[in-house]
Amino acid sequence: MKLSRILASFAAVIALVGTTVACIEALDLNKMVSKTDACIRGTVTNVHTGLSVVNDTTEPRIFTFVTIEGENLYTGKTETMEMAFMGGTHQGVTQTFTTMPAAADYRVGNKVVAFSSKVEGWGTVDRCLYAGYGGIYREISTPKGDVVLGRGADFAIEHNIKLSDLKVNISKALEAKKAQK
Repeated sequence: MKLSRILASFAAVIALVGTTVACIEALDLNKMVSKTDACIRGTVTNVHTGLSVVNDTTEPRIFTFVTIEGENLYTGKTETMEMAFMGGTHQGVTQTFTTMPAAADYRVGNKVVAFSSKVEGWGTVDRCLYAGYGGIYREISTPKGDVVLGRGADFAIEHNIKLSDLKVNISKALEAKKAQK
């Protein structure tokens, strides 16, 4: 009797985990570029939170807004862009989502590469950090040049990569995106 309950509980957990995993999309660089309209490489200059009502609910959700000043790697132009992701702390209330980036990734002053796209249905939010923690990558300076830190398999930037090499790879991905249209 106890064994059947344990097995039933185990099966329920596996079903729940299987459903959760299915919601996370693996995105190599080509897929990320095909789904976004901007990739900003620059410095985080502002972070704040706010409330917005998403189309599928009547309760406001907390969003964290990150402003990055730098170069749009898709256009080569200097830009300041604000993008948001669900979650954060606003007026003492915290909402967390599994796709939120770590706070260390978007601190003011950090050098980052962030993929973004316009979004609909997020109320007052019009631009998102695409794929949450899978859309923002920290950059570090080394004696051999700037390096963007990879996140592992199934991420747009899998391995640590020199910024110059990433720019070449993004150019190739943009060409592939144009060829698909």
